[in-house]
Amino acid sequence: MGPGPMAQRITAAVIDDHEVVIDGVRAWTAADPEHRVDVTLTGTDLAAIDQLLATAPIPVDVVLLDLELERTLVLDRVGQLADAGHRVVVFSAHSAQAMVQAALDAGACAYLTKAEGREHCLNTLLAVATDRPYVTRSLAGGILNDPQLSAREREALLLWFQGMDMAAVARRMAKHDGSGETITKDTVKQYLDRARVKYARAGRPVPSRFALLARAIEDGLVRPEDIGDYRSAAARD
Repeated sequence: MGPGPMAQRITAAVIDDHEVVIDGVRAWTAADPEHRVDVTLTGTDLAAIDQLLATAPIPVDVVLLDLELERTLVLDRVGQLADAGHRVVVFSAHSAQAMVQAALDAGACAYLTKAEGREHCLNTLLAVATDRPYVTRSLAGGILNDPQLSAREREALLLWFQGMDMAAVARRMAKHDGSGETITKDTVKQYLDRARVKYARAGRPVPSRFALLARAIEDGLVRPEDIGDYRSAAARD
């Protein structure tokens, strides 16, 4: 699926430990006749990720992130950025299917290899920034028909299917988690959006809550008996 029409330019951060890659992406965006992407933030190390995580509100529409910074794989940072509400596109020299799947499971919205060129890069940034799927060769090779929902995504779906709003889902997930990690309604929305995107990437779009529930039950990710009427904690107490 292509990026579709754009009503306005999107902003992107590029984090890569090779300046030549950052310069290359800047050149690609500048050469776009429609100038649909502005690279407004760049960084070459882990501190750049920390800066993004510490900045509120989110300063860019999408983050193009090298999967290896300072000779360290940053899959955990992909998850941190995604949980904070950032849309992350991994841009990596790694092309193994296991690595692609690991990045998607960590929360990346899309995966690009550095062998994929300007058109794929721009189209992926545009699609991810507007919450639409765009399948590159690396994504096509790394995605199975099974959407591979994470435990957090499945829990968010279960609670949401019970009729809770996202704020209530966030409170329930935070109570069950016990790790002290902050879970907000925006975090819950990220989990639900990730589940939708994973189904769309697998060629099985879910345009509504009911379609998503049907898919999840069909795939055995959710059992019908798991879906019950929502009772608030206050009501139980």
